[in-house]
Amino acid sequence: MDALGTLLAVPLQASCAALLLPAAVAVVAGGAVLWALLRAGRLRAIPFELRAPAESAPGWAGGPILDEPGIAVAGAPGVIQCYDPATGRSLGRVRATTAAELDERLRRARAAQAAWAQTTFEQRRQVLRTLLAFVLAHQREICHVACRDSGKTLVDATLGEVLTTAAKLQWTIAHGERALRDDERAPGFMMAYKRARVVYQPRGVVAALVSWNYPFHNTVGPVISALFAGNAIVVKASEHVAWSMPYWEQMVRRALNVCGHDPDLVHFVTGFADVGKAVAASPLVDHITFIGSPEVGRLVMRAASENLTPVTLELGGKDCAIVFADADLGQCVPVLMRSVVQNASQNCIGIERILVQAPIYDRVVDEMARRMGQVRLGAVLDDPPNEVDCGAMVLPGCFDRLEALVADAVAKGARCLVGGRRHVHPRHPRGQYFAPTLLADVTPDMDITRCETFGPIMVLMRFADEQDALRQVHASPYGLGSSVFSSDRARARRVALRLRTGMANVNDFGVNYICQALPFGGVGISGFGRFAGPEGLRALCVEKAFTEDRFPFVKTPIPPIVDYPIQDTEKGYQFTQQIVAFAYGESWWQSIKAGLRLAKLSI
Repeated sequence: MDALGTLLAVPLQASCAALLLPAAVAVVAGGAVLWALLRAGRLRAIPFELRAPAESAPGWAGGPILDEPGIAVAGAPGVIQCYDPATGRSLGRVRATTAAELDERLRRARAAQAAWAQTTFEQRRQVLRTLLAFVLAHQREICHVACRDSGKTLVDATLGEVLTTAAKLQWTIAHGERALRDDERAPGFMMAYKRARVVYQPRGVVAALVSWNYPFHNTVGPVISALFAGNAIVVKASEHVAWSMPYWEQMVRRALNVCGHDPDLVHFVTGFADVGKAVAASPLVDHITFIGSPEVGRLVMRAASENLTPVTLELGGKDCAIVFADADLGQCVPVLMRSVVQNASQNCIGIERILVQAPIYDRVVDEMARRMGQVRLGAVLDDPPNEVDCGAMVLPGCFDRLEALVADAVAKGARCLVGGRRHVHPRHPRGQYFAPTLLADVTPDMDITRCETFGPIMVLMRFADEQDALRQVHASPYGLGSSVFSSDRARARRVALRLRTGMANVNDFGVNYICQALPFGGVGISGFGRFAGPEGLRALCVEKAFTEDRFPFVKTPIPPIVDYPIQDTEKGYQFTQQIVAFAYGESWWQSIKAGLRLAKLSI
């Protein structure tokens, strides 16, 4: 630029700046005002504190190591022995809820729900914001409590307990109202003068019978949906994680209390099978969500049928991963490792069958054998954290079953390359550990391909092409989640959509649950119904069909020809016949002719 250009440019730039600066200020100010208006009606989270149990502190050693860890107490059928499955150390005893106590809590919940049903969505959001703020501020304490009660690692607790709960809270806060907003429907030609819609109204008192693998998320997750839908809820927690239940219950009840609502909206009960049956059979329960096995799911349905109580059943899975030869193994292998090692594979959507295409099968077997052989077991709250990859098994009686499944596979031709049996930990001999296991050359005739393992056992199967993969996958009666790994997006999508499962992921596993906008559930013996997403919220509501007059001066008339008592039934029949022809004729001409006949019949 020459000197003259420079001289001209300076005042030009100054004048542009003089014009742009006020405009920018106006845009920022306008945005601030708009944001303030949007937030004006928002009720903010209210902070509160809650002390975590002393036993959850790392290194706690206040209880004795049990000789034979188990939840049953000899001579005391209504008492639960709580202990850390990673060490076998006692956490004390919890008394099971009695039938009278259950009935009383259900009645208190129903009384509290009457007022809660009248709250606004914004009032419900405030409770969830308060709960979310507490979870985010106390992640470590929550993880410590979950780890102590279930033997999992801090990483697994963060991903499976905190992250999933935060995702559910955030989605419900942001999108729950849209899912439950009145749904306008087209009334059709005959009812054009009517306004039709579906109104989602709370059921009343709902119940959740939940499993033990994620003690925080499995109990609090149903509470989030129930409360936002306007219900009260009673959660029957698994007896295997009874120790942590008072902490989770107090957390939710405190969130309700500080926001000015009745804590009796939420009750946690615990006990053995008799308590679960009592909840399912209670006439005071308006809906049941059950998470567990197909065998127990059938019992829940049977008990619920006495009162025709609707149920949502999530009954586990035998999830598959199909790995094509063109898959990105650098991305795929770590994902599959996490799908098996995370939470010691005590996940309903853990990958329990990995089908690998023949050209890369041996390569994958070698890499998985190397990795599975290096997985370290331990108690994350008592061992150096950097020495633990995988935690303990929650159920003390699972080892015979897992070893039998491995033995059956080996007897039928599979190769057990790593693990295969229970592990005696040198520092925690009373801890409940199963060695990370790799089974190769597994075929569909082996029991381990049809029975849910719920243990850190990686199963590798070989397949030739798409049809062969689908044939092997569909040999299992389960149909919860699934994964397909391929660089060919069209093929991955095609195969994923052909899988007989309730959920499918391309080049990933389990992420559909982090997408809380999606419904969660399966087909086959994996159950039916859905929780999460709009479908999950609506399942906790009565879907009421509602009509009203669109215009106050237009109401439904009853023509004299069909007014009771009908004077001429044959003529009345012809009249109604022509109404059908007029409203739904295939052409305008047919409708016109029917209209003329109606006019003639009306004379």
